[in-house]
Amino acid sequence: MSEQIQETGENAAAGAGTSVHGDIVRLSDYLFEVTYDSYEAAEGMAREYFGKRYKLGACSSVQNGMIRGRNYDWYYDRTSTFVVHVPAAPGRHASVGVAVGQVTPEQVLSGEPHLMYDILPFITLDGMNDQGLVMNVNVIQFGELGSFVMRTEDPSDDMFPLMACRLVLDKAATVQEALELMETMDFYSILNLDEAHFMISGKASAADPTYKTVVVELVPDEQHHYQLNVIEDFVDQKPIMTNFPLTGFDGTEGSLSPHPIGIERYWALSRDFGLGETVPGMLDLMKRAYYTRSYDPYVTPFWYSAHIGPGDGPKYTERGEDDLRGDLAKAGPFQDVVRQNIQKYRTRSRKDRFATWHTVHTSVYDAEALELSLMSQEGSIVYRFDLAGQLED
Repeated sequence: MSEQIQETGENAAAGAGTSVHGDIVRLSDYLFEVTYDSYEAAEGMAREYFGKRYKLGACSSVQNGMIRGRNYDWYYDRTSTFVVHVPAAPGRHASVGVAVGQVTPEQVLSGEPHLMYDILPFITLDGMNDQGLVMNVNVIQFGELGSFVMRTEDPSDDMFPLMACRLVLDKAATVQEALELMETMDFYSILNLDEAHFMISGKASAADPTYKTVVVELVPDEQHHYQLNVIEDFVDQKPIMTNFPLTGFDGTEGSLSPHPIGIERYWALSRDFGLGETVPGMLDLMKRAYYTRSYDPYVTPFWYSAHIGPGDGPKYTERGEDDLRGDLAKAGPFQDVVRQNIQKYRTRSRKDRFATWHTVHTSVYDAEALELSLMSQEGSIVYRFDLAGQLED
């Protein structure tokens, strides 16, 4: 049952920009829905807001034909998720997407103004527009591709990676247009903060209606200015992206980066890739990459990469076979970390924000039907949002 929370309002929070949105509707405990008529980013938003307050989560995404599956993983806390609708306007495509706002359900229910409502359109983590163009952003461990600096030093040009999806969904009709738009963006790399890569699917170009998928990664050159590396050839022709770089990855362990976060999720999605040919099958496939499986000691092989990162112990590529099997009967720093994390998961509380992670939402986009199917909080209820119907209205 949906519940109307807040009347149509206009927000103008300092440093965040301005926005005009409709009623906020509650769909479930941590899931809300809202339509934005207009929004505008404030100058320097990337540094002033995202650079100081926002951190990317771990994620998994896969494309099979015209169907995209995507899990967004984040802390098991009281963060609210928003389905964001944007109607078409001059120079802007209609779209539907999902944003995770750093605001609790209680804050939303209060009806009080909040900075997050002006930020929300720009943290669309995954979405699809009226041209069937689908895009999402995933985290990469900082430094896995090498650090980079901006192409310019003008703060007004700042672009935090999370903001890219919104601009592409608004402006691009094809993959070619999306890549051309991304070439104009000046991404802000924040020291010791996670970096990102992007999966984009849609018509290849205005002249070529072939539906294609690319992954875009920011790779520094000799001057440490980033260049866009566009990946079109995927291992076993399976477009899959988790949290390690695909640049240079050929499916062998020797081609992995030192800390390939999410490699086990990658192989889980690859193994059962064929399920994703339909929307129900893709929903089932994405369940197999739920982040909470990282805390299951009986998963074989154990999801090692979720527990060891820089400074925590040996590199993933230097692990021992016993570690890979998750042999928790043995003593050692790896086993200690795993045991602690599993115990935190078993006793998890949403009030202890940094205790553990889970999959906050699963999105499945059908670009042919222009429909989003969504599951929230690793639940079983599927919410459906019809972008095609929105266009008819």
